[in-house]
This record gives sequence, C-alpha cells and structure tokens, in this order.
Amino acid sequence: MQALRNYIFREYNLVFLFCLAVITGPAIAILFAFDLSQATDCYSYLGIADFNFEQSPVRRFRVIIPFTAALLNKVFGAIFVKLAPTYFKGDFGLPFSFFIVNSMLMSYFGVLIYRYCKAYGLAPVVALLGVLVMLTCRYTSYLAALPLVDSLFCVVVAMSLLGIKERNTPMLIAAIFVGPFAKESFIFIAPLIFFYGHINKGKQLVYLALSGALVFSYRYIYELYAPAMHFSGLKADLSHIYRIPVYIKSLLSFTGFYKMFSNLFVWTLIPLLAYLYVPGYFKTWWKQKDYLFLWFMLSVMLQMLLSGSLERMFYISMPALCLWVAVSANELKKQYMTAEK
Repeated sequence: MQALRNYIFREYNLVFLFCLAVITGPAIAILFAFDLSQATDCYSYLGIADFNFEQSPVRRFRVIIPFTAALLNKVFGAIFVKLAPTYFKGDFGLPFSFFIVNSMLMSYFGVLIYRYCKAYGLAPVVALLGVLVMLTCRYTSYLAALPLVDSLFCVVVAMSLLGIKERNTPMLIAAIFVGPFAKESFIFIAPLIFFYGHINKGKQLVYLALSGALVFSYRYIYELYAPAMHFSGLKADLSHIYRIPVYIKSLLSFTGFYKMFSNLFVWTLIPLLAYLYVPGYFKTWWKQKDYLFLWFMLSVMLQMLLSGSLERMFYISMPALCLWVAVSANELKKQYMTAEK
C-alpha cells in the first residue's frame, strides 16, 4: 500500500491524474451526444477497429489506436455496452474504448507539456497554468472523446520537442519510430529532431532509415493483403498538394484566423497583457527561445496548408502555445512582484 501511495503521489503521476480528471467529464459528454455516423474520420477509424480496411486510402494505415481500442473492446466490451445512455445511437462498446485510449493519451500529452514548460525553468504552478491552456481547449475534449487518432500524433510531437529540450535520447528514438505510424505528417517533424536533436547525426540517419524501412514495408504488406483501393495511400497523400491554393485562401481569411484563435480564446489575454505591461516583452521572450520554435511553427503551418481542417492542424502547436502563455504569465508575475517592492 505504501508503494502504491508513493507511486500515485509522484509529481508527473499527479499531473496525469489531474489532466485525466479535467478531460474525461467534457469528453464523455461529447461522446454521449455526438452522432458518429455523420463524421467521416470517426466512421473510418471505427471501421478499421472492426477490421474493415476498405477505408480512406490515407486514414486506413493509422491502426495503432483503432487496434488498441478493438483489443480493449474485446476484453471489456460487454461491460462498456451497459454504460451506454439510452439515446446513444449504435454500438457503444467500441467508441467508449476509443474514448478510454484517447483520454489516456491526451492526459499523457498534458504531462509532456508540463515537463516542457518546466524544462524552460518555469515553476510547477506556472507550468500547470500552461497545461490548463491545453486542457481547456475545445479540441482537447473532442480528440479525447471521439474515435480519432490525433492524440497519438500530439504525443509524438510533444515527445519530439521535449526530447530535444531535455536531450532525452529514448524519447527522441521513440518519436522517430512511432511518429510515422501515428500520422504521415511526421515527415515535417522529423527534420526538427535531426537538426536540433542531440543524438549523433550518423546514428539518427540509421534510426530514420530503419523507421522508414519499417513504415514502407508495413504499408506495402498492408496494401498487398488489404482490399485494393482505387488510389494508393501515397497518391492520396500527394493529392493534398494540389489543394494548397484553396487552403491558403482559407487560412488568410477571417474564418481561418478565427479557427486558429479558437484554440486559445481567452488565454490570449495573458500574452496581450504581458505585451502591454512588461517592458521589452518580445525581446525577453525571444531571448529565452531558439530557432527551433520558428521552424516548428513553420512546419505546423505547412501541415495546415495540406489539410482542410485548419484548427485541428494548428492544435499540433499546442506545446508551443502553452509555453508561450506560461512564459507570458511568468513575466507578468515578475513585473507585479517588482512593482510591489
């Protein structure tokens, strides 16, 4: 019992439990009310979990979360079905399994953000404020609640940034090997690891080559035995390039700006107040950062231009946004303490 108590009361485990407590309430409410049949992405991933691979040529390769949810449903599905509200449409066991897997991953995402903020010298309370930015974002509950796979990619992105900052070799290696299976857009994150990671470049090339070989072997075998599709996964991925002009117009419109802004909403007041009340705010902010931040945000923008869902892609930048708000809050705190003296 003492060992269990000690384990639970470890700092990062407490943060994980805090994130889980905040996420699950709004997420389960979304799951109860959401009509999954109207969401193409959800329909695809539920199909994959049922081993129906006649899905989108892009989405059908992302099997880690669907297969994990399928296994969970296989073991506990009979119990999960009894938890369904009377008004829920369709099978409840499998969507609820996705909810459990994604809620756990999004809670771990919160722990990584907490560690990332602390890695920049922020106090635990301020770092927790940064985590709250993620926890209160509307897309956090959405990604935790529904049969989607974005949660794993968010974790991979956070692992990449934190691994670079902490010089954490196992974390970076895990990101290199899990990333391509989480989402194809990891190709835009991999260069950040290569150029800013502390691992020897020769070793990184070996890791990246092995990861690439595993991914392409997996995709080849998958397409060999899964039902044939009119377009291959690679062709479907490349087809997004032709839509960039349309997405640029959307990004530069008021609607596009609002969609990005919706990831932060009232939290933008903290950087705004810091800009107004902290002398040399931007100079102080950039002095604490490096060019990794710039390249990371550019990679996020590129992913947004290749996707029709601007706000969901912009959510990938959440670790950087949380750090921005947390650092701004810390600067305001220092300014207030100076004024008090």
